[in-house]
Amino acid sequence: MSYIIDEDTLNEIRDRADIVDVISSYVNLKKSGANYMGLCPFHGEKTPSFSVSPSKGIFHCFGCGVGGDQITFIMKRENLGFREAVKFLAEKYNVPLKEGKYNNSLGDKKKRAYLANREAAKYYLEKLSESKIAFNYLINRNINVDVIKKFGIGYAPNEWDGLYKYLRAKDFTDEELEEFNLTTKTKKGNYIDRFRNRIMFPIIDTQKRVIGFGGRVLDDTLPKYLNTRDTIVFNKGENLFGLNIIASESDREAIILVEGYMDVISLYKSGINYSVASLGTSLTQSQSKILKRYGKEIYICYDGDSAGAKATSRAIDILINENISPKIIILPDNLDPDDYLSKFGKLNFELEMKKSLSYFDYKILKIKENYNLESSEGLTGFTSEVAQVLSRVKNPIERDVYTDKIAREYSVSKEAINSYIRQLYRRKSNKIEKKIVPQKEIKKVLLEDARKKAELLLIKYSIMGEDEYRFLSENLMAYEFKNINYRIIYEELIEQYKTEKYDEKVFLQSLKDKNIIDEAFIYELGNIDIDNYNSHQVMRELISTLRKDDLENEKKDLLNEIKKFDNGNLAKEDLLKLESLISELNAINEKLNLSQ
Repeated sequence: MSYIIDEDTLNEIRDRADIVDVISSYVNLKKSGANYMGLCPFHGEKTPSFSVSPSKGIFHCFGCGVGGDQITFIMKRENLGFREAVKFLAEKYNVPLKEGKYNNSLGDKKKRAYLANREAAKYYLEKLSESKIAFNYLINRNINVDVIKKFGIGYAPNEWDGLYKYLRAKDFTDEELEEFNLTTKTKKGNYIDRFRNRIMFPIIDTQKRVIGFGGRVLDDTLPKYLNTRDTIVFNKGENLFGLNIIASESDREAIILVEGYMDVISLYKSGINYSVASLGTSLTQSQSKILKRYGKEIYICYDGDSAGAKATSRAIDILINENISPKIIILPDNLDPDDYLSKFGKLNFELEMKKSLSYFDYKILKIKENYNLESSEGLTGFTSEVAQVLSRVKNPIERDVYTDKIAREYSVSKEAINSYIRQLYRRKSNKIEKKIVPQKEIKKVLLEDARKKAELLLIKYSIMGEDEYRFLSENLMAYEFKNINYRIIYEELIEQYKTEKYDEKVFLQSLKDKNIIDEAFIYELGNIDIDNYNSHQVMRELISTLRKDDLENEKKDLLNEIKKFDNGNLAKEDLLKLESLISELNAINEKLNLSQ
């Protein structure tokens, strides 16, 4: 049974598990004014800098900066996840946890899909050994038996229902095989194999599970490549061919992004084990996030033809949006990596890598091809298009360096370029504003609503990538979220990013499976527009909204406390307490004035 954590549960834990009592089990605390002090358990120190505030229900170390509430402390001290820490405290302080039934039907279906794909891969591998034509095709392309085994390369025979019969004998149903896209249903209602007479490349995830296939014809038949359609375990826009090799063998210093399966395989057999290929689509934002996680430097090495150049340009834009500065490998004679390695080998390929262009220099090279820079019109068009590229550069220092370079090399005013970039930002900002802000002007927005929106946007930023989450984790504590589900998401992300296998879609699905979020929330999150260009500034403003709301609530509580005193007849002790409350109120007002 799965247990449900809601606001009532957390409030009861906070009530029963006094923060001083919880932390006193681990730290020798001594009273110091309104707070308690002790030696921090998270870093070595001789002078106490670890403070616990019973009135606020939080702790903070002025030495190492760690802080939070009871749950955060147990998470860090006992090395537990958020849910496990809640359970730990609930059991210790006799707080009953609500149980909820776990719907495992989706998980069971996924297991069936993985099993069916694995069996299909075994079938294709066996059929390769039985086909001299298919086997010789690979040998003639210098793909030996070791490489065949490494990548699990197989062959789909030229039969209508060979795989279908094989998998039906393994107790898979017609509906399952069609849903997993291993077969298709004809108009007459018969089931036939999706892949026929093709070399088969299993697509394997980082957990070594076969999630789909790519099939290549042995002749000039079209389509040249056929891929598995999206299924319950496979989305071609969210996976990369060869990522399983990167995860298990690469040092992750670099990743080379190539176009096809054969490029990845050719690079691997040449001794370069850090390349991946997108799966029959242009590079997607999800794939760029994967590249960012698995490689410090990203190289693009697409085919040298016009289609390859366009794909390279699109990939650059996607990667820039993810704050990645890729390098571009340009191979001579419009060769693709597979052909180049066959002719010139690994050493020469690595020399081409060393000569790679920065993405900006590559963009400039391609833009220049479209303009006559000797004419004023050509120079204007060229500079305007370059400014659009610059406007997508997230790093302000990098943007300034490139702007200065263009200004000097082409004798264009740097201020003119920056002015045009600002104009582009304003246009984009206006578009976003029109999408988000309702047409009817809302004259009065409740602070509570502003906080809800701020928390939701912060969650959106936190799940979009490790860089954004790292920035937030350095500036925002999990306990500062009022919405319990948002806090759980924020806490769960800590463990997700530690694994280096973070996948936004899988992460959200896992939260849904735990009854933390529902499909409506996932849909809402997916339709939120955020500012990628000024993300850190926006996140600071959102955090400020949360802090301001907290201050307003503290102020309200203090005013209520102050109102309880009868100013006409106060004992000395009451006067001292009143004076302390007024002092706290003045401090809060000062903070609120500074936040305006």
